[in-house]
This record gives sequence, structure tokens and C-alpha cells, in this order.
Amino acid sequence: MEYKHGDGKSLDADKLQLCAQAMCLEEMYCTDVSKGALFYATPHRREEVVFDEDLRERVRQIFAEMHQDMARGHTPRVKPSKSCQACSLKPICLPRLMKHHDVSAYYADVLGRET
Repeated sequence: MEYKHGDGKSLDADKLQLCAQAMCLEEMYCTDVSKGALFYATPHRREEVVFDEDLRERVRQIFAEMHQDMARGHTPRVKPSKSCQACSLKPICLPRLMKHHDVSAYYADVLGRET
């Protein structure tokens, strides 16, 4: 069960996130998780999500892209949108910080190292 503020999204981002979490649990606990649920606070409704092979494959593709970006040392450009206002990571948002800092300098500063 994943709790979300506001209404559901037209994109599948919430379903993909929930499926990715289920896939991690499956690997950690050597079990099968066939479905989960999203609870949206504003309409006060629960939506069941079945983790079918199509959804799992989309998660695998996203993971593969993330691994390729990491291997290349590439941070994808992100265009901030109004959905950013509800993001739990807003205070540490790298796309916003990248406008003001070099990423390697930012990490060095956070980790207390020199670049």
C-alpha cells in the first residue's frame, strides 16, 4: 500500500513506483508480490494495482536507463513542473540545485570532500 496526497496521476508514475517497490521486496524476501494498492487522500479512494508482466517490464526498462546514466556519469535534464510542489524530495532537488551548482561540487560539499 502506497499513500499519496492529492488525486491520482494521468501518467503511470505511481503504479511504476509501487511495482518497483514490490520487485525490491520480492528480491529481498524471496517471495512473490502479485498486486498492491495506491491510496489517494483527496478522493479518499483505494486503487488496486496488478503487477503484470507489462508493468514489470516497464520498470526493468527504467532501471536499465538509470544504470546506463549512472555508468556514463550522466544526470538527465528535468523540467520542473507544478507536480514538483508536492514532491517529498523538493528540498534536495538536484535539477533545481544544478542551476546554481556543479553536481560534483555539490556532492563534494555534502560529503565534506574537495573536488
